Amino acid sequence: MIFNTTTWTFCFRRLKSVVLLLLLLLSACNGLFIDEQKSNNAQNNFDLLWQIIDERYCFFEEKKVDWKLLYSKYSKDMTHLDPHSPHLFHTMSAMLEELRDGHVSLDDGVTSRTYSGWYVPFPENFNGGYRDRLTTINLNNDTYISVMPESIGYIRCSSFSDKFNRNELDKAMTMFKDLKGVIIDVRSNGGGLVSEAYMLASRFAREKTHVGYVRYKTGKGHNDFSDYYARYVEPDGSNPFHGKVAVLTNRKVYSAANLFVTIMSCLPQVSIIGDNTGGGGGVPISAELYNGWTVKLSTNPTFDIEKRSIESGVKPDYSVALGKDSKKDEIIEAAIAWILAK
Repeated sequence: MIFNTTTWTFCFRRLKSVVLLLLLLLSACNGLFIDEQKSNNAQNNFDLLWQIIDERYCFFEEKKVDWKLLYSKYSKDMTHLDPHSPHLFHTMSAMLEELRDGHVSLDDGVTSRTYSGWYVPFPENFNGGYRDRLTTINLNNDTYISVMPESIGYIRCSSFSDKFNRNELDKAMTMFKDLKGVIIDVRSNGGGLVSEAYMLASRFAREKTHVGYVRYKTGKGHNDFSDYYARYVEPDGSNPFHGKVAVLTNRKVYSAANLFVTIMSCLPQVSIIGDNTGGGGGVPISAELYNGWTVKLSTNPTFDIEKRSIESGVKPDYSVALGKDSKKDEIIEAAIAWILAK
């Protein structure tokens, strides 16, 4: 490669961005672990959990949570408790559930407690039997591609936990050439790898597109955040599809899948059809308590292009719910009708 002035400028800017990102991530971890190792008793473990959340959690203001008040509510006399007792685990978990965040959990090595209110009270809005009626190509354990009788492509992506094989994904997408549209069904997708959400979205981007922002936790204060940093999706893949795309959603769409819906909603040829997503807009990190239990929490919040938090989910362009007929999937039928409409 011949390095001219333009090339060097580009490389310098990329390097500068990477260094800045690393510094922000390092600063976000500063103070996460306590320098002083205290004795492994119930009170010290409770206090450490409370302090980790106090210094690193990113949605106190958005959720209007008074964290100091919750300390008073839950930190009753613990001198008689064993640091591994079920009662201590229950008390800590109950306090964490007050955050109403599916990314926040406590794990004692046997049991993991996570808030599920983001989807439990809502209708399922998913008919899993539809895919069984199609001839599919299995891209990984979680993603299948097929073509529907209406000359519409169908991607069923139930998780972003497994990595895509780039070549296999591009090869499979040759099936979509000259089709009327594509349906991407991410209903009940609980998330996974952000990189895979971007990879799938890049196959449908016509040009580099602004898709939102991220902020980084920079200090121990509840409002210590960096500036907004823009996020983009860029076209990628040897067989992209730039026709009409319908993304199907329900309340169980969370975390990286919630981000995927946010990204896709920024593409001009895409409509989101179904129910509100469940949310999950904070990048999760983990920390360990003195007794070996692990706490996971949200940090580094993400936003849409209007700088609105996506923690509470993404609204569909067309709100559709399933009826009582188990043989029908009204959300898929609405997507087909939208694609076939002139």
